Amino acid sequence: MAYYIRAFCTSNDLPPLNAVVDYIQNQGVTVNIHEDFKDGDPASKNWEEVGLVYKKDKLPFLVEVNRDDGSNNCLYREEINEFKMLLQEINDSPEKKKILEHLSNSKYIIASQIPTADFDDDGYNANGFFLEYFVKNCGGMIQADGEGFYEGHNLIVELE
Repeated sequence: MAYYIRAFCTSNDLPPLNAVVDYIQNQGVTVNIHEDFKDGDPASKNWEEVGLVYKKDKLPFLVEVNRDDGSNNCLYREEINEFKMLLQEINDSPEKKKILEHLSNSKYIIASQIPTADFDDDGYNANGFFLEYFVKNCGGMIQADGEGFYEGHNLIVELE
């Protein structure tokens, strides 16, 4: 079973994978790009998916970038609309308003798929630093399935 954690990013620029991997490694965590799960040059800003290995005998966590491709049925638009609809079901608050504005201003979504059946604390740590990069450098706001939206490490709006 997979579990998703997303970063809704307001930056126009997607960083190259090398920059993100370097950031993670500078935090003292080793990750490598899985050869079977990469789609191009890690120095390019045009990547769409990648698998990141955090430990030799564990499954990698898979990451994809969802952008607005202009079509009404693109995954990016579906995700934005889905979360806007979920937020309509909760009471108004400054936090809800902030999230709705952030979703409206997002340019891309980083979706990290966690293989929960074969993932450990080291993997959650590596994925945490991966997503932290997008929060610090790309205007990212984190959403975790079954939890909600975060500001830093604080859950600001719960969504089930």
